[in-house]
Amino acid sequence: MKTNNELFLDVKKLPYYELFDLALDENDVDNYWTIVAEIHSRGCQDVFKNAKEYSKSKDSAKRMLAADVLGQLRNAKRKLFHQESVVILLHLLNDVDDKVVASAAFSLGHRNDVKAINPLLLLIDHKNPSVREGIVTGLSNHEDKNAINGLIQLSRDSDYDVQNWAVFGLASLCKKDSEKIRSALFIKLQNKDAEIRGEAMIGLAKRKDVRVKDAVVKELNNLKYGYWVLDAIIEMPEKKYINPLKELIQSMKKQKEYERHIEDANNALHLCLNL
Repeated sequence: MKTNNELFLDVKKLPYYELFDLALDENDVDNYWTIVAEIHSRGCQDVFKNAKEYSKSKDSAKRMLAADVLGQLRNAKRKLFHQESVVILLHLLNDVDDKVVASAAFSLGHRNDVKAINPLLLLIDHKNPSVREGIVTGLSNHEDKNAINGLIQLSRDSDYDVQNWAVFGLASLCKKDSEKIRSALFIKLQNKDAEIRGEAMIGLAKRKDVRVKDAVVKELNNLKYGYWVLDAIIEMPEKKYINPLKELIQSMKKQKEYERHIEDANNALHLCLNL
């Protein structure tokens, strides 16, 4: 198997129609997306037309590839064929194959078009978690009330990935602030998963919600799994974090695997000291 760098160099040499064939035959996920990323960069009329034809194919693998391609067709400056791509992707949300539906939902997230919000919400209770994860991506980055309510619902999803990405969408991708959003994030401070707790802390800190302070201190004193809490401190520094941060930094210096986090910890400490 070729390395990703070798494949990247190879795909640069191929015409677009060979890239479509290569993507269809590729079983490695990373290699597949290397090929699709190259197709994305060839945002010309011929590539769009080919993807459009694939979207009508009886072969679900071709329809899925079309959805993956249409989300990010671009040139060096901007995304292209936006309206035409959104129309096709909305149609693919009704596909009989869940993989195609999931790809269409993810790609609508890249297109970030308000026309996708209601069609995506119709699928919010889909039985397939991959589709629901795609719905999260599709709804994120919107300031629309219904899209936000959809993310709040998905932040309670039984599937870990769906829940995790929904919390991230609410906390960091959504710029709105409301009691409903903060309440949804506050609940996640009690989550067993460090990443979900951490994303919730960041979201509450961005919104200057004072309820996050005790959770930050608790996380600093019991830090084992993740360093999202440092981003929360940078968003909302407090003097009460100074001593726990100093102790954390000393502990991190003794454990080489945490070296990459020391700069963030020092930045957080510097902000707290200068209040």
